Amino acid sequence: MRIRRKRRRKTSVFKRVLILLVLLFVASFLFLELQVRPMIFNLTEIKAQALATEAINKAVEAQQLESDFTYEDLVDVQYSSSNAVQSISANTVNINALKAAYSLSAQEEIDQLRHREIKFYTGDLSGMDLLRGLGPVIKVRLNFSSSIETSVTSQFVSAGINQTQHIIELEIKAEIYLTSDGTIPNVEVVTNVPVAETVIVGTTPTLYASRFMS
Repeated sequence: MRIRRKRRRKTSVFKRVLILLVLLFVASFLFLELQVRPMIFNLTEIKAQALATEAINKAVEAQQLESDFTYEDLVDVQYSSSNAVQSISANTVNINALKAAYSLSAQEEIDQLRHREIKFYTGDLSGMDLLRGLGPVIKVRLNFSSSIETSVTSQFVSAGINQTQHIIELEIKAEIYLTSDGTIPNVEVVTNVPVAETVIVGTTPTLYASRFMS
């Protein structure tokens, strides 16, 4: 009888320990899911955006060195008989070529980030500056893909008496998809690049602003 009672007690203690371990495991899983997982996603999103921005800027710098388009290549200026600027219109062919070149360069740089592994320390999840960069390393593997959209904008800035500076800018908007299942939010990177400018002497035609392509 005593042996049976001891066995029953051991079995009962084992079951209690097992149940406690299961509860601890479930609690740890819920904690990771509700607290740590969102923080990991936030840190991953921040680092991914930094990498994407760096890639876009690298593409822009390379393209600025290679591009030989001038203001006269991108814009057709018509003058009146008195040599005043009468109208300004966009050279659609050259502008589309410029947009395509920048889009392709940006896409190639983003493609090099595919299957990139992002690392950070568990101390980063604490929110305490003293623990940043400490603790075990957490690795998140991402599959960068993107869609690139470019558009041309322009602005007129006063450059002195009876003078206006005309600036043509290229806006590069990249939508970065980090995972195929959408568990981590997409990242958007927008970069504005001045591509040409000139100073117009005299009155700037009002017709220009509404007809320039975007």
